[in-house]
Amino acid sequence: MNRFLPIYLAFFLIFIISGCSDDGVSSDDLDFDIGPVITTLGPISPADDLVFDVEWAPGTVLAEEADVLNDVQDLDVLDGIYRITPNSPLLDGLNVGDIVVWPQLGIFNILDIQDQGGVVAVTTEWARFSDAMVEADIQFRHDLTAGPRGRAIGITPSGPDASKYADGDYYGVLAGSSSFTITEDGFDFSTGSEGYNFKMAANSGGSVNLDLTATVGAVEATLKGVVSGLTADGAIQLTRDAEDPDPAIGVFFNNIQMDVTSSLKIAGSRGSDTINPNALLVFPFTIGPIPAFAAVTVRYQVRSSISRQSAELEARSGFSATADVAVGRNPDGAFAAQGEIKRFSTDGPELRFEASNTSGIGFDFDAPRITLGVGRPGIGTLAVFGTTSAELVFNVTFNTDAEWCIESSLGAAINVGGEISFLRWSLERPLSIATYRGPSGTSGSGCSSGNILLIEPAYQDIPFQIARPTI
Repeated sequence: MNRFLPIYLAFFLIFIISGCSDDGVSSDDLDFDIGPVITTLGPISPADDLVFDVEWAPGTVLAEEADVLNDVQDLDVLDGIYRITPNSPLLDGLNVGDIVVWPQLGIFNILDIQDQGGVVAVTTEWARFSDAMVEADIQFRHDLTAGPRGRAIGITPSGPDASKYADGDYYGVLAGSSSFTITEDGFDFSTGSEGYNFKMAANSGGSVNLDLTATVGAVEATLKGVVSGLTADGAIQLTRDAEDPDPAIGVFFNNIQMDVTSSLKIAGSRGSDTINPNALLVFPFTIGPIPAFAAVTVRYQVRSSISRQSAELEARSGFSATADVAVGRNPDGAFAAQGEIKRFSTDGPELRFEASNTSGIGFDFDAPRITLGVGRPGIGTLAVFGTTSAELVFNVTFNTDAEWCIESSLGAAINVGGEISFLRWSLERPLSIATYRGPSGTSGSGCSSGNILLIEPAYQDIPFQIARPTI
């Protein structure tokens, strides 16, 4: 049996009116203007707006940025061992156990100092903010746009593990790769014919274009479109009389705009799989002497209950949304998150099936998944993320009289998660903190209230928020 059911049919008229979007973006017109490879990131520019009011703890060693840039051989080491020119002011009076603030690099505890002749190798680990600061009132704002060299970069894995998928949900930048390639303004990355092709690019107007195409066996998936309105508003606050010695941290992404189209086709295959592309669009900036970054990527999950080799289901829809998301750490040490889906509309869905037994498929995605990190890209020790997410679920049910019924639903959510290793804090798995139930519909002579849905929506109704950031 072969049915093609675009949603402009008369019996879906009410569904169309409630689900149609007038402000979608055509993915056919996406521009991916990706620049050349950058051999080294070099100095990072300050945040667009910054208030940095800090009282450093006694004994904290404050270095000059010029000394760091002149005397440190490689700013982007992955093992925490910095090789410094002998006789550098960075080494004056330096001892194991010191807390140092090295602009462009971070706040470190010195673990070891080894004179290797031509250089001095200094082994470091990130120090807690409270080890280096007595009080802090830090506020920053940074637009995630393209611009001068290094403002927006694509980071993709290289070397023998470049084609691997990331394992599960990862928080740090390129956690699954030991080496990476940097390109200006975006990236074009592929894992090969049985994998995914992923492109992202930023422009100076504040939009990010994305194009993900995955083909694995009998599964074909696409996610294309534009996200915009990406601005990181953050605050870090530490008070000397606080019960918890570590700072409150909050980052707010307001009015994220998502306009994307996604499709999924699965034939003769069941189960679930998640694509966590091991590639990121990164926006580095400094918060005073502290390097930081915002990283943008996507996540795509597919689910199928198809049990017969001859069965095939296909679904496609456009999604448009506006959302706010905030994540961080409250003064009491608790994870803080807040989210609101202000607007959600869809164009479609278009549904097709070729099957004779009850089957279902579904997809959900994060577009974008935005991570705030502290540290230089690739070696950050803080990474908390928030998302704008959406999903489509498509089930076809057959009853004993071979009559069929198709049921579909669309929805949206905000998910959060992350870890702050130098604060001994983590959220072990992502949480949905806000959901939005989109349009749904049924069609077919076999529809009844007792139909079994083999694929259920991933985003169920939940409270508006789990905690409110206090800074």
